[in-house]
Amino acid sequence: MNTLSRLIQHSHLGFRWFQLKNYKIENKLLLTYPLLIIVSITVVSTFAIYFSMYLFQGKSKDNFQNVLKQISYNMDMQLKQQDLDTYLFIQDLEVKRFFNSNGIADSPESVQLKIDLRNLLTNYLLSHSNIERIVLINNHDEIVSNTDEPFPLSLAEYRQTAARGDGKMVWMKTQIWPDDKVVIPVLRQINDLSTLKSNGVLLLFVKEKIFRNSDFKGDLRVLEQDNYIISSNHADQIGSSYTLPNVSAFLSDTGSFIDKADGMFFSYYKSEYTHWTYLFSIPTKELYSGIEVVRNWVIVVAILFTVVGILLAKVIASNISKPLIQIIREMRNIEANDLSVNLNYNGNDELTSLATTFNNMMNRIRQLIERDSQLQRLKYELEMRALQAEINPHFLYNTLEAINWIGRIHKVNEICDITTMLADIMRYSINRSKDIVTIQEEYEHTKKYVGIQQIRYTDNLRVFMDIPKELLHARIPKLTLQPLVENAILHGFENKLEAGRIRILGFANQEFIKITIEDNGCGMTPEKVHTLLSPQELRMHTGIGFFNVHQRIRLLFGEPYGLDIRSELGRGTMIIITLPYHEVNDHVQSINY
Repeated sequence: MNTLSRLIQHSHLGFRWFQLKNYKIENKLLLTYPLLIIVSITVVSTFAIYFSMYLFQGKSKDNFQNVLKQISYNMDMQLKQQDLDTYLFIQDLEVKRFFNSNGIADSPESVQLKIDLRNLLTNYLLSHSNIERIVLINNHDEIVSNTDEPFPLSLAEYRQTAARGDGKMVWMKTQIWPDDKVVIPVLRQINDLSTLKSNGVLLLFVKEKIFRNSDFKGDLRVLEQDNYIISSNHADQIGSSYTLPNVSAFLSDTGSFIDKADGMFFSYYKSEYTHWTYLFSIPTKELYSGIEVVRNWVIVVAILFTVVGILLAKVIASNISKPLIQIIREMRNIEANDLSVNLNYNGNDELTSLATTFNNMMNRIRQLIERDSQLQRLKYELEMRALQAEINPHFLYNTLEAINWIGRIHKVNEICDITTMLADIMRYSINRSKDIVTIQEEYEHTKKYVGIQQIRYTDNLRVFMDIPKELLHARIPKLTLQPLVENAILHGFENKLEAGRIRILGFANQEFIKITIEDNGCGMTPEKVHTLLSPQELRMHTGIGFFNVHQRIRLLFGEPYGLDIRSELGRGTMIIITLPYHEVNDHVQSINY
């Protein structure tokens, strides 16, 4: 149980280590920066080393393949040329005489012939430095050679081996002579051109060292198809069978592989002419010796940069944390009611912006405190003025009520109607409890205003309203219709002799509600229409004008809504009010006035 508790405690501590919010900023930077630097440099260094090894290995494979291919090509060219040069002995008359001799070796003609042939063979060797010895053998086992050294094999074996080639070059296994000379016997059966029967054998002993290449640091072996070693840098391997470390690798004509068990790198190339395999091998340690130097330098540089990074992290963390500590200290002074605090920080970084913002905030706070103290001093005076403002409407309502009773006493109905409607209009206009009303409420207010104007203009003013019942409960800004009707009456019918007519119609679709106010007044020019919907109209109008109504609609409902004025000089004006559609009570009937 104690072990489980310790594990839980250690896991809790490890979890808290990852919660950097529990540490100071300087400690956070000192924890994260070096860790990120070490991880980054380690990842980059590891990638650089392995990528360098990959590239180096690829370049090495290509390089060895090209070198082996060039060696094979050069050897094939030499062997082909040597093969062509041996045709000299087929066409030479003295060689033919030797092959056609009757076997009398002691005759003067035979002795002289052998002397001439030895001179011929010696001259041939002078122009072919890669050949150690050359021998002619006829069917009577007579031989002619440039030297009198004995043969390691019987003449019958040479003749039988040459017969397998049927006129072509036949390579035998490598031989090591007593004087440590390493040669490779090559035989060609010489056939009579007329009968195609064997006349004898041409035997060449090619020097094995022609296959060696001093440019290689590793080992170069030449293998026959049965893996017999023709040539090798190690003399003790010549003449033996080579055991392949990776037999499947030789299924192709060229390639390379690594024998991890012995730590060796192998590259091979098979000749198309002789079908020999040129096998190169080198220890992987020597192959990657250059990579080890690169790896060591990368490690040294990584350690150096890690140390430098940690030191820089310490300096950067200190430079970042000190200004923050200063800001925190000043903020604590504010907690002690010291509002005269200002941060002095010089720089062009984010902390400068933070200090500037902090100072601006403090200046704003001091201004607000000063303003609040001034407002407190004026509070009593404002409250008194508000009480006085509430007295004036009551006095006006009482006055209108007195006029109304005077009209009733004298039975003047027009005075009664005007005072009643004017009182209702004032109550509607002064009431500030809500800014948005229903169309029916706005209609009732407009109806009372029109009633007063019709008493004034008698039969010279006719107003027609038709609003569908489904629109009566839709929302509309307060004092929208009445100001527009008022403008039509006061300005549209000015200097007009015939009776003024105003039509107020409403209709809607699924998106909009349209209310049109159309009059037969004097109309306006396009310039005048443009002025009415611009801020300039506010300076020209003392009441609630077109721009005021237009802006209130747009502020409440958005840009697509508002007023659209269409007017033609001398023919009247149409104002289109666009409002958003809302579902209304279907039981409210449409109003016709």
